[in-house]
Amino acid sequence: MRQLTAALAAGVFLTGLATATVQDSPEPPAKAPVAAKGDPAAFTAADRSPESIKAGLAQLAKTRTAYRDAPAFTEAIVINVKSPMGEQKTMIDSQWGAKGAFDITVDGQMRMLAVGGDFYMLMPADDSRYLAEEIVDGDVLSIIAGATGGGGLPDPAIPFRLGKADVKPEDIPAMLGLGAMADPKLVGFRSGATGPQALLEGQGGKAVVSMNAKTGFVDRIDLMVTPPGAPPEFKIDVAFVIKNELMKALKSPIAFDTTGKTKVDSPDGLGPQPLEIGSMAPDFELKTLDGETVKLSSLRGQVVVLDFWATWCGPCKRGLPVLNQVVQWAAEADMPVKFFGVNVWEQGEAAAKLALAKGFWDPQNFSFSSLIDPDDSVVAEYGVTGIPTSFIIGRDGKVEVVHQGFDPSMVEAMKAELKAAVAEKG
Repeated sequence: MRQLTAALAAGVFLTGLATATVQDSPEPPAKAPVAAKGDPAAFTAADRSPESIKAGLAQLAKTRTAYRDAPAFTEAIVINVKSPMGEQKTMIDSQWGAKGAFDITVDGQMRMLAVGGDFYMLMPADDSRYLAEEIVDGDVLSIIAGATGGGGLPDPAIPFRLGKADVKPEDIPAMLGLGAMADPKLVGFRSGATGPQALLEGQGGKAVVSMNAKTGFVDRIDLMVTPPGAPPEFKIDVAFVIKNELMKALKSPIAFDTTGKTKVDSPDGLGPQPLEIGSMAPDFELKTLDGETVKLSSLRGQVVVLDFWATWCGPCKRGLPVLNQVVQWAAEADMPVKFFGVNVWEQGEAAAKLALAKGFWDPQNFSFSSLIDPDDSVVAEYGVTGIPTSFIIGRDGKVEVVHQGFDPSMVEAMKAELKAAVAEKG
């Protein structure tokens, strides 16, 4: 679960997925005209005047009030990320009811609810486990931030509807950085084709926020950012297309029934659970990046090392060369050990995933091959909750060692573990 929440947290989502590819998702049904893409160049000198800035802050305050005063509404957000390395699409669907109730689902993978003073988090694919926390003094924003590793979720309704009631207008732009810009300020305001538009600038980028003339809600946010540490020419464009439906009350009240479900203490307790040492490693049949088929059970009698990785995972890319040292050592010692990377959690169709993985892997010239888990079924069976994760599977097919995370000192530890595994009978 740590991987999921980190990937969906705003800061990581907007700055760490530059290597992603397009994921096809159905568009939500149209409920209102979509605001045209915001263009910073469209803001004239007059739009940037002190008078315009004052009017813009007043409009942002009205927009925030519109979110807070709405009796109920539903929201569908399609987030399109474009970078020099590819594209990604993510969807956030939510319902907002009375007395602070909400129900937010991100890409069908993560769900957060607030009902009757309690916050809940779960995975829709397996709602048998849930995280629960009491909302103290209405501070649900801190709970959301903690549940997502500090980044929160990239949805303007969250800070607008759930934040403190008393906020100065000049502090509202900071709610619209969505993890991509530090300390954004309002620098321009104009009337757009479908409603007012605000221009924000902050450390690392700029954004155009388009608001609906009738409802006051945000229709679209166009972000142009450069990730921290990236060269100035490396640009990421992020478009938030938002469709809201205001109503007097939700069709069904937001509720969550814990009957028959298991409460966990942290997000790591949600979703797949790691395999226990001594359990049988789930069999699989996967292809290498070059198209050769590998079936785990056919390797019985040999020790097998699996290292789960992804192209967007920095620790994975630092850990693979370290693992390669172990691979070379085992080959020189003529040890009966098979090593495989397993590419997982990429976005896009199968062909796009393969091209992405090969694009990273082949130039590395590693001394071992990588498999690809096209539907992420194998990584789920192995209960992996964060990557990199490595498994040492004994001659008898049972899990002997699990390494989680990147540790440069793992070379010597893994050498000793492999010597022990090889010495055991298959």
